[in-house]
Amino acid sequence: MSKLDNVVQAIRSDLSDIATNHDKDDGDLHRFVGVDTSRSYNFILDAFYLLEDTQLAKASFRDSRFRDLDFGALYLFYYGLLNACYMQQQATLVLCRELGVTDGLESIKTADIVNFRNSFSAHSPNRGRGNEQHSFILDRHAMRFGRVEGYSTNHVSGHLSLQANIFQLLNDWDESLDEVFDLIGQRVYGDQLCQKI
Repeated sequence: MSKLDNVVQAIRSDLSDIATNHDKDDGDLHRFVGVDTSRSYNFILDAFYLLEDTQLAKASFRDSRFRDLDFGALYLFYYGLLNACYMQQQATLVLCRELGVTDGLESIKTADIVNFRNSFSAHSPNRGRGNEQHSFILDRHAMRFGRVEGYSTNHVSGHLSLQANIFQLLNDWDESLDEVFDLIGQRVYGDQLCQKI
């Protein structure tokens, strides 16, 4: 399991123990994660659910046999994976905001996989703004071989292409997440983190 999985599982397990203890109340849940309000606590819980769900999506992607899929299924898998990673980015940033973790976030804010998501599965027909707006086309044949690549012929600099191995992008993303979840785990558990995960 990844650091993300371990940290989320540990915190959720401890929150469950607190929630099922009849001598405890919502204030104990809030204190455990170090927030003052139900609103912050609920943001944290929602982020955990989203992270768990998107971890499942990433695992399915990794287990897929791309060469056996038709192009429609390939697009669903790639669009789904890229958007799952974007959702993880947003959930992690919300967690950090609510927990007051401010350092060490640059790698997830500027992640290549999110850039590819923005180019190919979010803003493909209208990437950029004003005179710098352009479109991207995702190469369907490359997807069969674990590649995310494509081009823009209407970029201000002329022809622009992007290409990467999707599994390398995903591995880099997971490493960045693990670094941030180490910070999140330390924020909640302090020196006890190693004993918890």
